[in-house]
Amino acid sequence: MDQLRQMLVDGRAQVAQALRALDCATPYTLRHTHPRRAQDGEVVTWREYDNRNTDCPVVDALSYEVTVWARDLDALADLCSGVNRAMTALGLRREYAAPDEFQADGLGYYTKVFRFGRRIDKRTMRLID
Repeated sequence: MDQLRQMLVDGRAQVAQALRALDCATPYTLRHTHPRRAQDGEVVTWREYDNRNTDCPVVDALSYEVTVWARDLDALADLCSGVNRAMTALGLRREYAAPDEFQADGLGYYTKVFRFGRRIDKRTMRLID
């Protein structure tokens, strides 16, 4: 049991693969950092948000944060839909979705932040409720 508690569950490769293959019409770049200039085009950024033990020694809680950066609301909606489909297809649940925002940094991006997560049984590596 102690070995299972010490085991680190890592789903980053599966998340990255799912986000690289979004089912959407808008071209985008997948990165870990925000766009630095308007010429970067549409960007999807992601990171592991949480990866922790729970009170149960064989269950961990994982979550990932995904931010969509788009230059117009139509592209934002298309990319957000693709992100949601890709992450829920992995079995993750949308835990949070921020309001659409316009970044006042001069780059002209609309953004939306999501968090997807789930608990995982480390004995079977299956997502659970």
